[in-house]
Amino acid sequence: MATLTAQGVTDALQSVCGSPAAQGTEGAPQFRRELNLALPRLYNMGMWRDLVFEDVVTTTSSTFTIPDNAESIISAIADGDGSSTDYSFPRTIRSQFHDYRLFGRDDTAGEHTLAALGIVDDGYSATVEEPVAGKTYQLTLSPISPESTLPDSGDIFITFSDGSVTSDVGDLYDHVTNNGGKFVCGGQASISSAKTTVVSISEIRVGTSDLSAPVRLTWEETGSSTSLVAANNLQQANQITRYRRYRIDNRDDKTVTLRLLLKRKFEKLLSSTDVVYVSSLNAIKHAMLGNIAEDNADVERANYHWAVCRALLDEQLDAHRGAAKPAVNFSPAGAGGSTINIM
Repeated sequence: MATLTAQGVTDALQSVCGSPAAQGTEGAPQFRRELNLALPRLYNMGMWRDLVFEDVVTTTSSTFTIPDNAESIISAIADGDGSSTDYSFPRTIRSQFHDYRLFGRDDTAGEHTLAALGIVDDGYSATVEEPVAGKTYQLTLSPISPESTLPDSGDIFITFSDGSVTSDVGDLYDHVTNNGGKFVCGGQASISSAKTTVVSISEIRVGTSDLSAPVRLTWEETGSSTSLVAANNLQQANQITRYRRYRIDNRDDKTVTLRLLLKRKFEKLLSSTDVVYVSSLNAIKHAMLGNIAEDNADVERANYHWAVCRALLDEQLDAHRGAAKPAVNFSPAGAGGSTINIM
């Protein structure tokens, strides 16, 4: 079955498992809100079909973040040489503070971890890329292709610092003032902060209403054409950016290329064209009915629907794998052993 958009799921299931307020053309936004309540649990129940994908990340520092639509790294292959020759090899993924618990923290090493530990979970970061120490930046908000201008309305609140003074995100301090952290969209080609000596960002927050299109925030190095990504796809109302960050050993500041196998994260459905990656309509139906049963405090019925939902996804995954299924082999003689005359 093909993957559907939010509107495709709405057309198929709206009359089957939608609330009375979610019926008809006018009820489509309400049904999308109900999907946004049920689908996160369904995404987190397992690595179903189309919920695992590949991506390539490059970094010249000791940290990197994974895309915003990814929950975590499942597997990684890294090339840390930085040359044209591919020296990729698998890297182990470690839990947060794994190296700190074993050895403590070596402050002289900065964010670097030991090469033998592979990739270490470092929690979350407010920005996609970190600013380079010793350099200053101006912040620029710009549209994402195919859009050529920023939305006609909407606010982005950015808490930044120049090392001594923190920005003011109040309504009276927009981006045109020297320390203003409120970026006001009004159909411009782009907007930039008045301050050009920014060295850190502690929070990026979207205002109380959705933007009509996603926008991007970048670090623009002062006196240079170098640009770094601070945040991508800013659109959802009240969103505060949190990017999953990991640490590696890159003490020589080489260009490290990482080919990652990632677990897909549920992203809130904001428009009718957003993709619902779980393609089993029957599983989504039972997830919606299970959510309704939970709202009505019907635990038995809710558990039934979620159990059927999981079974349907397991069956779909089994069919999707085909012949490529894990095989468990047992050796009666044990590892490396042999038994005479065994058939």
